[in-house]
Amino acid sequence: MAGRAFKAGVAAAALMGAAGAVMVGSTGAAHAGAFMLREQSTYGQGASFAGVAAPGDSISSMYWNPAAVTTAVGLVFESNHTFISPHADFDPDSRTSPLLGALVPGDGGDLGVDAYLPSSYTAYQVNEDLYLGLSINTPFGLATHADRPWVGQVDHLRAKVLSVNVAPTIGYKINDQISIALGAQIQYFNVDLTRALLPTPTSPTANLSGDDFGFGFTAGVTFEPTEGTTIGLGFRSAIAQSLEGELVSPASPGGLPITADLTLPEMVTLGVRQRVNDQFTLLAGIEWTNWSRLGIVDVDNAAAGTVTELDFEYQDGWFFSLGAEYAWNDNLTLRSGLGYEISPVRDEFRSARLPDANRIWASVGFTYEVNERLSFDAAYTHLFGEESDINRTNALPGGLGLPATVTYAGSTEASADIVAVSLRYKLGG
Repeated sequence: MAGRAFKAGVAAAALMGAAGAVMVGSTGAAHAGAFMLREQSTYGQGASFAGVAAPGDSISSMYWNPAAVTTAVGLVFESNHTFISPHADFDPDSRTSPLLGALVPGDGGDLGVDAYLPSSYTAYQVNEDLYLGLSINTPFGLATHADRPWVGQVDHLRAKVLSVNVAPTIGYKINDQISIALGAQIQYFNVDLTRALLPTPTSPTANLSGDDFGFGFTAGVTFEPTEGTTIGLGFRSAIAQSLEGELVSPASPGGLPITADLTLPEMVTLGVRQRVNDQFTLLAGIEWTNWSRLGIVDVDNAAAGTVTELDFEYQDGWFFSLGAEYAWNDNLTLRSGLGYEISPVRDEFRSARLPDANRIWASVGFTYEVNERLSFDAAYTHLFGEESDINRTNALPGGLGLPATVTYAGSTEASADIVAVSLRYKLGG
């Protein structure tokens, strides 16, 4: 669903311009359950995002907990750059309709698409109590592609999701122990889906696209009950998106105007940082995402009514992580972490468009402080996806001598390599 409405396009261009060079060309395979992107912080990624809502030395924790803005001294800018190389293979089995195996016997190849994901953060200390911040992120993204001909082409050929989220934030330090913050979310959301209409090598295609702007808020609190202990709790609200776009197919080559309403989920993140000694710090985190908001999405035309449906039927997503930091010396800090993610995608609704499953995160990273103002972060993660099942039945057009439906089924296994780098610079303070 990627949109063509004139007003939305103009607004999107304005928002992209505001994001500047930080937000160039970001699309990607989703790596935070469904089509959410967790890779918003190099600093956090190095420990598999353990304790990321309990801010340390990086203001990128603002994405999960806007109260992290109150850690700034003077003016702080941080730029993050993440490179994602996902892999997902499909292995058809005997449940696949024989017709598909005869006409389009391919397996789709590697469904993953390499991606670049940037994000940036700015925080400013107005005085001892008041802080201002701005985050620019891509919280939702997806890109998958199947090589045709293949057995699942009447369900999926290409899928792309792009979002740009700008979040201005205001934080207040109540005392030395408690800080709070509120922020707004201004989000552009764009989706584009393509599938074949027939199980033939030269089948025509149908393309569904739409986009919209949505609005939400963020809120967070940090609590330091004792020296060396930080607890952070952050909230990102749900955002309603009323997509406007078109359905392009042989029946409507000029594009049939469509609308689709969906609500993207809210997220709650709890993080804990516990300093053991001057060198060693333990990290832990829990994240809940209300993906069960996304059920069946009707795609409507004003004259024809519902022209198709997108059956998500997600369940809630969960992420658990543990990690540690070790200060090697005054300039170098090492970190590592493990995470386990429970996917919101149910077995009965999984498709090659998004072959998401439970996964393990294994990460290492470091921070190098060049001087008191300039520092660099780097991180590497490997994702181990569990083997999962796909069993999809799709309707075919009538009057062509074909069955009413065909099924492609089999197993899929996904993995990914993620490399991230960031730069952080402080002025004043």
